[in-house]
Amino acid sequence: MVSDDAGMDLIQHYPLLRHAHIGLAALSVLLFTARGVGVLAGARWPMQGAVRAASVGIDSLLLLAGVLLVVALQVTEAWLPVKLGLLAAYIALGSLALKRAPARWSKALAFVAALACVALLVGVARTRQPWAWWAGGLA
Repeated sequence: MVSDDAGMDLIQHYPLLRHAHIGLAALSVLLFTARGVGVLAGARWPMQGAVRAASVGIDSLLLLAGVLLVVALQVTEAWLPVKLGLLAAYIALGSLALKRAPARWSKALAFVAALACVALLVGVARTRQPWAWWAGGLA
């Protein structure tokens, strides 16, 4: 269990953690998008070891920065589980899009759905509302 002191110690690093999280998220989505387009075009480079390792490394650092932000801000609001659920959906759909889907059309469908999850995830993160971009219209 994390103590309240851990959040207080991390809060002084909030600007760095936030910028790292945002930068890593952008880099992660850019790499996923490039890999997805490459896979759909029939290229081999998106699945090469170094590219996959870079993706895993970026995503691991992104997750670490996110966890540290949650601890620093002591977030307990309803939007966080929604964001984590969208992240899980993005990971599953991304796996289908890049590797596991059996046909090109299903890879394309999973790719578009994964990017839609990203758009919703960004909306939840920016608005800090479970309904993301629609929060203003529903309240």
